[in-house]
Amino acid sequence: MPSTPKSATEPTHEAALTNKQRRKLSKKEQAAYSLEMVEVRRREARSRKIRRRVVTAIAVLSGVAVVLAGSGLIVWSVVRAGEVGPANMLSDGMLLTGSTDQSTGKASLNPITTDALQADAKPVATNLTTYKQTANIALYLDYANPKTIAFYKANGSAMEQWLAAGYVTLEIHPVSTSTTAKNDYSKRAAVALACVANSDPGNFLAVNDALLAAGSSKKETTMSTAEIQALVTKAGVTNPAVAACIKGNSYASWVTAATHRATHGGLLNANKKSLTTVPLVVVDTKAYKGKLTDNTALTKFISKTYAAAQAAGNGSTASPTPTPTPTP
Repeated sequence: MPSTPKSATEPTHEAALTNKQRRKLSKKEQAAYSLEMVEVRRREARSRKIRRRVVTAIAVLSGVAVVLAGSGLIVWSVVRAGEVGPANMLSDGMLLTGSTDQSTGKASLNPITTDALQADAKPVATNLTTYKQTANIALYLDYANPKTIAFYKANGSAMEQWLAAGYVTLEIHPVSTSTTAKNDYSKRAAVALACVANSDPGNFLAVNDALLAAGSSKKETTMSTAEIQALVTKAGVTNPAVAACIKGNSYASWVTAATHRATHGGLLNANKKSLTTVPLVVVDTKAYKGKLTDNTALTKFISKTYAAAQAAGNGSTASPTPTPTPTP
């Protein structure tokens, strides 16, 4: 392109010449100047177009970021909601007490109701001083684990008789330590119990017993969700909220979180920090270390531990000591 003269009036891209300045140019210089100004305006138009595209892109990206941020909040809220525990399991376990009417001989089992554990909150340990007249048994059970099934078949009936008589309390903690990608039955079984605890706590022990009775003491148990639902219904649960909860696997996140707490230093009211094997039996804060299928040994441990707790001076009147019950 022709260049303009090297003079004080030399046109630049920064400022156009005035009409007076242009008249001082020769015809050749004016023609060159006009051509250059056309190119300048073309470049400026192109720059404005690019700037508009950049601004539009930034606006779009900002909008996407807002939407994604909003979606993230929604997803996080859903995740947090999924981690909220069931009602009546504030300790990550379901506490049951019992009593027998001495005049009629009729036994009654009573689930202790509590608020639900909120997301990110820590479980609240059961206040054992409230139950000073009983031996307080906490059980950590994985419903797919054959040792859990064998333990409950050997001891479940006796413990429930002691519970009905008012000798002990039972706090049952469903965990899913055996869950794998191939078999997540232990998680779904724990979810089913959480659903029952939340909406029909009076049938918690019946469902617990049904799941354990259906398990294998020889190999890891597996079962479909439909089969779990059938067992729950057969155990006496008719509340449609429970069925919907089980089908939706509603408390799966909570079960995972509760199991993680138990296995990573979160045991409550226990003289050990973490759950390292299942089943775990804890009596008045002391973990049982004997043979899990020996009902006589377990009974002696419960009686001895309870007597030691009484001797510690809690000021209560001792309940009758549980006696061994023959295994059916």
